[in-house]
Amino acid sequence: MSHPTTVWHALWNALRSLYRDLRRIVASSTEHGGQALVVDASREAVTAALGRRYFGPNWQFSYHERGEDLNLARVVHEPREVHGHEYVWWQTHVRGWVQDDGSVRLRPHYELEPTEYDQDHLEGIGLDVTRGVERLGDSLDADGLRYERYEDLPAGGER
Repeated sequence: MSHPTTVWHALWNALRSLYRDLRRIVASSTEHGGQALVVDASREAVTAALGRRYFGPNWQFSYHERGEDLNLARVVHEPREVHGHEYVWWQTHVRGWVQDDGSVRLRPHYELEPTEYDQDHLEGIGLDVTRGVERLGDSLDADGLRYERYEDLPAGGER
């Protein structure tokens, strides 16, 4: 007979997998245009560099953008007041797409952490693309990765 912990662990993994599959079906959208950083490095190199700067996998907590190759977030405790309400948990969320030349197009933004502020996160309260770009740029600079910054790169835009 299986140990009860093993059974619960298997059940939990199955439920988690089902949740992720359902989320991809009902919570998908298309890539947005606007500010972007294009990094002259492979997806693996970008992921490793950002991982060293405390960015972690974020697929399970965010909408799935069709075709994205990278989805990472870095959560910070940073008290900020928005519209008279103090929020303390924020994240720099980064989505990335590998381009034809092997570089990676990154679309970062700074936003409320979704597991702490689910509804306010969905409503976009405190969303700041420029702050996300700056924070991501600081992390890439700290790891020595070269990139170009674009202010108005269209969705799916190659550099």
